[in-house]
Amino acid sequence: MASPASPALFDQFARGWRAYALIALIALTSGLMGVMRVPITDIDEARFAQATRQMIETDDYVRIRVQDAERNRKPVGIYWLQAASVNAVHPFVERLNTIWPYRLPSVLGLMLASLATLWAGSALFGPRTGFVGAAIFAVGLLAGVEGMLAKTDAAMTGFSAVAFAALAQLRVGTKRPRIVALVFWAAAGSAFMIKGPLTLIAATLTLLLLWVWERRAEWMRPLAFWPGPLLALAITLPWLITIGIVTEGRFYADLLLREIGPKLVAGGEHRHGGIMGYHLVWLPLLIFPATYALPAAARLGWSAVRAPRNDEANSAFRFLLGWSGSIFLFFELLPSKLIHYTLPAYPAIALMCAAGLFAMRGKRWRTTHPAGLVLFGVFGALIVGLMAFVSTFMPGYLADAGVRRAVAAGLIGALTLGAAIVGLIMLRRPTARAAVLVACALVFSFSLRERLLPEAGSMFVSNEAAAVITRARLMPRRDQAFWIVGYEQPSIIFLTRTWVRLVEIENVADTPIHAGDGMIIEGRVFDQTQEALRTHGLEFEPAEAPARGMAIGRGEYMTLNIGRAREIASGAPAGAPQPNP
Repeated sequence: MASPASPALFDQFARGWRAYALIALIALTSGLMGVMRVPITDIDEARFAQATRQMIETDDYVRIRVQDAERNRKPVGIYWLQAASVNAVHPFVERLNTIWPYRLPSVLGLMLASLATLWAGSALFGPRTGFVGAAIFAVGLLAGVEGMLAKTDAAMTGFSAVAFAALAQLRVGTKRPRIVALVFWAAAGSAFMIKGPLTLIAATLTLLLLWVWERRAEWMRPLAFWPGPLLALAITLPWLITIGIVTEGRFYADLLLREIGPKLVAGGEHRHGGIMGYHLVWLPLLIFPATYALPAAARLGWSAVRAPRNDEANSAFRFLLGWSGSIFLFFELLPSKLIHYTLPAYPAIALMCAAGLFAMRGKRWRTTHPAGLVLFGVFGALIVGLMAFVSTFMPGYLADAGVRRAVAAGLIGALTLGAAIVGLIMLRRPTARAAVLVACALVFSFSLRERLLPEAGSMFVSNEAAAVITRARLMPRRDQAFWIVGYEQPSIIFLTRTWVRLVEIENVADTPIHAGDGMIIEGRVFDQTQEALRTHGLEFEPAEAPARGMAIGRGEYMTLNIGRAREIASGAPAGAPQPNP
């Protein structure tokens, strides 16, 4: 159902290479916001970055470790991409604990996903709708944040979107179906190396759903072109064999017993459980600013469900419903739930929202525009509230400094949101409304990720602790042990040195701590640690005021006492404890 050619300037632009260049620029801008300024976050980003750092330090690019613990439960692709990025910029960045080089593959993943969304949308709806869909996806709240973080999700979404875009090309017909089929298999194999078989599972479910729904599968035949599956195997099989040999089979045991099994049965390693509908409830917030067009997209999707199975006018919507629905259904059925799991479905939803923007002008719908404004206002207000909350973690000396900053951040966000709502009311052209949505999202992203989060020092207690360690000249050295008691966030390892040691309070008495060793003691276990140190004839000597702040990985506010172990001075009292406030 590609739209007819139009002499309009926008259509002339959207049909050419300029459209891909502009979408790449929008995605690059969205992903880069905060990359260099936001401190490393716990838990996942710090673990991925630290594992990559150890690969580079040990020159072992097969095993995946965080300190001495192997993390061979996940594919190695993202670590290779991060290592390549770090090595590429290493002449300009000397320290391996600088986080932004590790984040660049995620930025590129967001760009790839956005370009693939444009490719798919241009085939299904025409270049105009494809361009708008790719733009509102690229600046989406979840897509932008994941594009900033050194994790798997943005890169995974990039390869997954390419695979589904190739399916979209096959569905509408292409002059080179076998080459497009090879693109699908290459993207599926690459996605497997990032995060396992999710793309293959989702694509298989989508193809089965469409076959049952439409009772036709002729367009799927190029996928059986035999070099395609061989290409996917050539991408994945060498590493699968190597990791199995190197780890003596532990990779597959860990994968089944500690990764797949717990997610299927008990809700995952970290018990991130949730009820059915969890991902659907989060969708209007996480896909913002496309939230405005969700009612129109839902109406178009419902019309496609009710239409005859061979209705060509709804063919594109059936494909997008299969794409997004298979991913949402898969993760809604899993006991383990995290909000970023369904990100690979967001390109399809963004394309339906783009189609909804254009349909609102051509159809006499009385409810979709007001409902979209309400949703946009409500969830935009939640983002403004988040901005105000983050601003309270910024440093200040006045008693009401947090309140003042929250009011200021909230006022700026409210003015931006209000201007966007006015623009959506006053402007009728779908492309103009899309421009308003993109501009609003970029302003929010800049405010949150470039201005507020980097200055919210007490929101990243590991970063505060690393600053204290640097000022006190206690940075760990290979010839001097450094012990961290009661605080297990991986970000502190990345920000210091790989050879620091995390110790549980129960094991302090049996730990070979010596006078002069550097130490970090979490406030709640300070007294117990002092008692355990006395068994070694030692006590804790604080270097300066403790670091206080939020440990995001635990969602708790805590105090980190930083100093050295010293021999107990005769008649001198031990250092005073610094409990959590």
